[in-house]
Amino acid sequence: MATQKKPQQSARQGANNRSSSDSYYIPPPPPMVDKTHDNGQVVFLIALIAVMLILPLFLYVMASMYFDMLLVQQENKQQAAIIRRLIIQLEDKK
Repeated sequence: MATQKKPQQSARQGANNRSSSDSYYIPPPPPMVDKTHDNGQVVFLIALIAVMLILPLFLYVMASMYFDMLLVQQENKQQAAIIRRLIIQLEDKK
């Protein structure tokens, strides 16, 4: 009987489970397939086209607002100069 081999411990068995020969290995769940992203490239393409259409429109609106502000500023300076001249003319008449 001294020549009998001890049963080797399975790699799956922990240190607390040495007396039991049963293995309680639970296999991992099968990989989940996310089918919501199958059309990811199409959605990306649609979003890219939408951005390419909206961005020039946005840039045009911003540029037109900037030039309108410059025009209003120039007109404001001209009107301020005219008012200054009128005030000076009224002071000279008094």
